[in-house]
Amino acid sequence: MEKKVVFFPGRMTVVFRKGPRGFLLQDPSAEARRIKDNPALQDRSAPMREDRVHQNALAEVRRRGGDASDRMEVLGDYVLQFGKYKGKVFRWLLQNDVGYTLYLIKSLDKEEAAGISMGEGHAKDSLQSFVRYAQSFPEIQAVLAYEASRVGAAVASSEHDQLVGFGSRAKSTWKEIWDSRADGYAAFIIRQNCTPGTRMFKLQQYLRKRQQEEDASGAAGKAPVMDEDEELERAMLSMSPSKQQMQSGMVPVAGPTAAPAVPVVSPGVSSGAKTGFKIKRVSGLDAVLYMMNCPPNWTLTLVLLLF
Repeated sequence: MEKKVVFFPGRMTVVFRKGPRGFLLQDPSAEARRIKDNPALQDRSAPMREDRVHQNALAEVRRRGGDASDRMEVLGDYVLQFGKYKGKVFRWLLQNDVGYTLYLIKSLDKEEAAGISMGEGHAKDSLQSFVRYAQSFPEIQAVLAYEASRVGAAVASSEHDQLVGFGSRAKSTWKEIWDSRADGYAAFIIRQNCTPGTRMFKLQQYLRKRQQEEDASGAAGKAPVMDEDEELERAMLSMSPSKQQMQSGMVPVAGPTAAPAVPVVSPGVSSGAKTGFKIKRVSGLDAVLYMMNCPPNWTLTLVLLLF
């Protein structure tokens, strides 16, 4: 069975203006410039609802014999409800002012990234529909990608120099916010529940990273300290000398002259003094050095259990 071919004599597509090397021309055409420079030629009527714009576009596509089932062709006949070109169709704007088209796309992207809206209503609905329509063309996507790569290569400043861009500190840099954190503004931003992608969210991520770096450097700069085990010391002081000998693991080994084992005491304090013990947790090399400094007629076995 042969497939039926449907022909639409009134089908219309976008024809971009291009330069000698095949690149899109971004400057306005002569017709577009005439409208921009003459306010009398600009449509000042109230914006129309999106559903009415759609119905009018469908009627126009059918009238000229176009493909009403092709969403892109129908969108091409949507009438702009905003700006100096209000009253012109989407297709016309792409063919006559690519530079303005790119400006509209970037402006809407900035709004969404910042989590703000610069307007509502029928005009904003028309803007969003046009941006979606324009971004569906590979030619527009190619220009946007190229410009984005150039901007990324040209940005020499670090994230420290990014401007806050909102609130009372809009003109301050991220680094200035961090450096003046004593005023409490940085802590306020860190505590907020921010929408991802917004300016406040990006500042919050920067401040949290700086806070983590500061915490990490502070922890690394602190030298480990071997504190006295006060609990163990109190327990040892409450024991009798015989129990102290057993618990501390000091076992006498026969030498030239047998002598009773004595507990370790601090220098200059008698073994009978109740406050003479100074107990520390020692291990490894400290234990070896301690044994090397014991009297020659004693060998001490030091048993240390660490929990």
